[in-house]
Amino acid sequence: MRNHFVICIMSLLLGSCVSVQFPGGKSTSAKDVEFKAPAAPFKEITTSKADKTWLSSQTGNTISFFSECGSSNDPSLAQIENESLSALSNLEILKSEELTYNSRAAHQTIARGKVDGIPVQISLLVFKKNGCNYTLSYGGVQVQFSSEEPTFEDFKRNFKAP
Repeated sequence: MRNHFVICIMSLLLGSCVSVQFPGGKSTSAKDVEFKAPAAPFKEITTSKADKTWLSSQTGNTISFFSECGSSNDPSLAQIENESLSALSNLEILKSEELTYNSRAAHQTIARGKVDGIPVQISLLVFKKNGCNYTLSYGGVQVQFSSEEPTFEDFKRNFKAP
């Protein structure tokens, strides 16, 4: 049963990071990003859907970041966020705020909803810097969400976009 939750959450978080390319909209991942990888029980996993992703072996929660640079498409922070949240049905925004992050305007949201009928919760931080769009995310099954949220807060404190 737990493996089903892990697969479901991974589909939610990693699938939500897929960007839509318009003609002529070639993009690349950001270079020279600085961060401190989340500590155990998080372990890095490889995926083509995000720049880096870590999965908790205890809860199945994930932390990831996705960057997109050089695209001729220039979505708003709200559009970037909405794309990431579109994987949730019965979407409920618990908290949403504008803030300054990495010396740029940013938008941070905590939301909950369902994926395949399973209650999940996600925290997103989206911002733009030097021609790149960034999405930092943390999510998991709703009942496990708060247990590792401090690890995501630490990850955000140590994340530096060039």
